[in-house]
Amino acid sequence: MKLKRTRKPRTCSSCASPIQKGELYSQRSQTVLFDKEGQSFNGGRTWEPFRLTKKVDFCKDCTP
Repeated sequence: MKLKRTRKPRTCSSCASPIQKGELYSQRSQTVLFDKEGQSFNGGRTWEPFRLTKKVDFCKDCTP
């Protein structure tokens, strides 16, 4: 996974250690909710799959 430099303080989601401004970290998205049937935004004519994601941060030591 690619490491990038943070511009703001963050917290590692794996070990809960703080990631200070200017340190290297990695980030990936994690699916929270996925509905195959989806939602209709135009009165039921078409249905689109619904996916809810969140960003998860990892420190340099915990990067998978």
